[in-house]
Amino acid sequence: MDAAIAKPKRRSYTIKEKLAILGEYEEGVIGSGFHALGIKHGVAPGTLRGWWKDRLKLLEASRDRQIATRTARRLRGGGRGPKYGEVEERLHAWVLDRNAKGLRLKDSYIRLHALNIYRKLHGPDAPKFDASTGWLARFKKRKQLVSQRQTTTRTLPEDAAKICRDFIQSVQKLIATHNIQPKNIINMDHVPRYFETEPKTTRGAATEGRNKSQAL
Repeated sequence: MDAAIAKPKRRSYTIKEKLAILGEYEEGVIGSGFHALGIKHGVAPGTLRGWWKDRLKLLEASRDRQIATRTARRLRGGGRGPKYGEVEERLHAWVLDRNAKGLRLKDSYIRLHALNIYRKLHGPDAPKFDASTGWLARFKKRKQLVSQRQTTTRTLPEDAAKICRDFIQSVQKLIATHNIQPKNIINMDHVPRYFETEPKTTRGAATEGRNKSQAL
């Protein structure tokens, strides 16, 4: 018969449960130390020491009505951080900067910028980072970003044709004025002329009790 003891499955504990276990701890008393309590409750002694170190924070959290009314398992800021933490911090700052400037971002733009940040931080030989849609969803959740869809339709302005003609004529005038040669003219993918200033999908910051729409 195999006498090996199966390793217990890892579980999480609510703040209330942590405080209850800590209430049994008595320093120097046999059967009430971290090792004994760890065996009794199936918790590693090192984990219990960490809870004891944070016991005042746990007590404070237990008195928070917003936390006490739900099954809270972790202190704010506790647990393992995201795998690409620095990328996310820089990306979040970039999103907020665009937000402040009234610019709206599509998911594809955010993912592309995340890849650019990752390459700058780690170089071309770094482990692969896809900035997948799943990662983006988790990033938005961690940073409390929400997606919104425009409910109004937009059409081209009545003077759209004139805007195009004026733009072309202004370019032709610049070429003639400065005697620009064809070899010095390049084609860019994006021209800074927008008929529609807001894409359908936007990004905003979630606020307590409601979602506050912000242009990103």
